[in-house]
Amino acid sequence: MSNCSLSLEQQIQQLNDQLATEPATVLANVQSCLLTAKEQHAPNMVLQCLILAARAALLLDDLKLSFKHIKAALKFQQTLDNDENLAEILHIHALIYWQQAQYYSAQHFWILSLEQSAWAEGANIQIESLIGLGNVWRETEEYGLAKIAHELAVRVANATRDADQEIQARILLSWDLYLLESFAEMLTVLQGAEDLLKHSPSDTQEAQLWDFRAVALLGLKHIEEAEYAADKAYVLADKHQHIWMKTLALMSKARIELLREQPQCAIAYLQEAEISAKACNANYAHLLARIYFKQSLAHESSGQLELALQAFKLYRHHSIEHIRARTLQLGSDKARLSKHQLEKKARKLINRIRAQHAHESGKHFNRIISETLWWEQLVQLKTQLQKANYSIITVRHPTPEYIDVCAEIAHTLCTKNDYLARISSDRIGWLVAEQGEAAEQLYRTLSQMTTIYPWQRKGLAPHLPTIMIQDLLTFPFTLEQLELEDDIMGDR
Repeated sequence: MSNCSLSLEQQIQQLNDQLATEPATVLANVQSCLLTAKEQHAPNMVLQCLILAARAALLLDDLKLSFKHIKAALKFQQTLDNDENLAEILHIHALIYWQQAQYYSAQHFWILSLEQSAWAEGANIQIESLIGLGNVWRETEEYGLAKIAHELAVRVANATRDADQEIQARILLSWDLYLLESFAEMLTVLQGAEDLLKHSPSDTQEAQLWDFRAVALLGLKHIEEAEYAADKAYVLADKHQHIWMKTLALMSKARIELLREQPQCAIAYLQEAEISAKACNANYAHLLARIYFKQSLAHESSGQLELALQAFKLYRHHSIEHIRARTLQLGSDKARLSKHQLEKKARKLINRIRAQHAHESGKHFNRIISETLWWEQLVQLKTQLQKANYSIITVRHPTPEYIDVCAEIAHTLCTKNDYLARISSDRIGWLVAEQGEAAEQLYRTLSQMTTIYPWQRKGLAPHLPTIMIQDLLTFPFTLEQLELEDDIMGDR
């Protein structure tokens, strides 16, 4: 490598290091690096410069310029003989659509990014794409799917020892759990984030952690502990000028005073939160609507009915404004028509990645195969009915942790002729090389093992999975047919 080329590489690395803190400087200086890279016919560096320019513009909220650079990067990528940077390029496309609240377009690009990173083993972009998909599902009120995506992001980040990404994924997972009202589980997830923050400190993430801890404790009605957490969140947010986090902390403090039946104190905090919220740029209407609703409750509790009515009218005004803006944004998103197909593809990708990280290192589950291979094996056996002495046992549970445990239990019962796979996010399929009474005995054994399993030791409530046995001939050919069959059975 020439000295000139090495110097250019060092300049690009320096700009990368400055990106988070000085995006304007990076955007100004990357253009000269881009020209030099083109003059030197260094395609990889040209691509890096275009990606840097797109990221810098995105941090400066110049979405039009960011899209221009990333579109150029994608076009240039297609002329190269490798896809090394493709996952990141697709991820940045998704971020731009996310900023515009075009959630389904963002989802489309995060699915492509996740698929590419899964093939290319790009763990960092894989985690960011999982986080992005989870965020889309949360915004579109698919809270269960958001939880699944963020849980997997935590698992992948943990497996790759990426502490920063694991902290962020845990905080977002706690948000999903809050929306699902799983307050006790929130505290467990946040404790893991706090442990990681000791070795990888971040002021913003620490403030977020204490704020979510406060709302979890409020959900559990632990008022004194919630007050301590809310105070910590407020002090951190105020110290580091995180206006959004400061507003949320004030709202938590107001909720505490309402629970204590101190509406005047709550009103004082909510008025301060209102001032703080008006200094925020994002989700202004949505945040104000929440504040005015709490103000209305506080005024009503203190007998100030006229003020309660005024606050409620403001709540209605900002709620309608938020809903109108959201409807317009989603309506302009062309990808919304492909919602079902996008979700289906995302779930398949998540299942594939989860299978890669399903079990701790050191364990060898050689009878567990991929979802695709399992269905292929099923079809092959169905076409050889005279030779195929097989039955099918399925295990179903809505919580991934239960499915992981059930897979381990089933694996201990497998022989070399069996096929075991996670065929959906909530289901295991076990092709058992037995029929009749022998298959029924395995079914009963598995059912008994799940019944006596000490679920509490894994931090899980003993909500047992649904286990079924079917013969090969009547079992559906596809997951869609199987789910339809379940829906029909559920309606009876």
